[in-house]
Amino acid sequence: MELLKQTFLAFAIAFLMAWRGYKRKSLSSNGAMAAWLVGFCSIFCGMRGFLLLLFYLIGTKATKYKATLKAQLEDTEGSCRGPGQVLACSIIGILIQTIHFIYCGKERAIDFEESPLASSLACALIAHHATNLADTLSSELGILSKSDPILITSLRRVPRGTNGGISLTGLGCSVLGGSLIGFGAYLIDTLSGLDANPLTHVLFGILLGTTGSIIDSVLGATLQVTYFDEEKKVISSISAKENAKWIAGMDTLSNTQVNLVSVMITSAIGFYVGPLLFR
Repeated sequence: MELLKQTFLAFAIAFLMAWRGYKRKSLSSNGAMAAWLVGFCSIFCGMRGFLLLLFYLIGTKATKYKATLKAQLEDTEGSCRGPGQVLACSIIGILIQTIHFIYCGKERAIDFEESPLASSLACALIAHHATNLADTLSSELGILSKSDPILITSLRRVPRGTNGGISLTGLGCSVLGGSLIGFGAYLIDTLSGLDANPLTHVLFGILLGTTGSIIDSVLGATLQVTYFDEEKKVISSISAKENAKWIAGMDTLSNTQVNLVSVMITSAIGFYVGPLLFR
């Protein structure tokens, strides 16, 4: 009976999430289908799956915030996300939750003495979502900083929107994103009847979210190419015209691939450093 309730809850919430995104044009039709699938799997595996919903709701708001102004700084394909972008921000989390569901069963309080594997997987999941939200807020809100950022690898000034560019505003947004996921994880565990320490959860979210955002910036500055269209005065990842000036990076990874790799690395870090904070 409990499994049936969890299945219905996962189906209903995933459907509403995907439908909302499609109607508001933040998801393409295929993106909505992918969002329904990952939303269902995430919530079906446990209540911590609601962290994905938290990331989606806040991330979408950040993407839409001052979108017209951001379009004047960066040549993007719009805020409508396809299946590739959806999966890059969720597939590792789904894998973590599936492993937990198969080998550990129900979600448990993070306690490395009582349940070390379940606790490590929970930490990896928090790190995963903290990275996603920290990087999203850093990118979507950091670009609105009034001063140009510096490239994380060389510390030289670069135009706003440059992959790998960092600013105090962007770093502050990363801290905010990590703290929101950490606090969200605390609330979910508490409401699920699990022992949880708010300070530890929030600090862990901040630490791993900010670390993941920095890793994403390093990858973006080195393995993701950035051009500046001198005619349109915007940042672009495509050099299709003679007036496109190279700013940084190699044309090795796309933005979606950078996100996926940074999340993989930070999730692994969270898995192993969890015992150092959750004592």
